[in-house]
Amino acid sequence: MAAGFTIPILLGAALGFLALRQAPEVVTLSVLALTGGALTAVVVEEMVSEAHEGDTSRLGPIFLTAGFALFAAISVYTGD
Repeated sequence: MAAGFTIPILLGAALGFLALRQAPEVVTLSVLALTGGALTAVVVEEMVSEAHEGDTSRLGPIFLTAGFALFAAISVYTGD
C-alpha cells in the first residue's frame, strides 16, 4: 500500500519536469517557491502542536505560502 503513494509522486515530478523544462527561469523559480511555501505550511502545521489548539483561519497557510514566495522572489531579484 505504501508503494502506491510513489506513483502519484513520480508522475507529478515527471509532469512538472516536462512542463517546466522549456519555461523561462522566472516561471520555474516561481513554481518552486510556491511549492516550497505550500510544503512549509504543511510541515509547520504538523510539527507545531500549538497549531491545533485554538481556532485557526483557513487563510493562514495561504499567507505563509505567499510570504515564502515573496521572500524567495525578493532574494532572487536582489541577488542575495
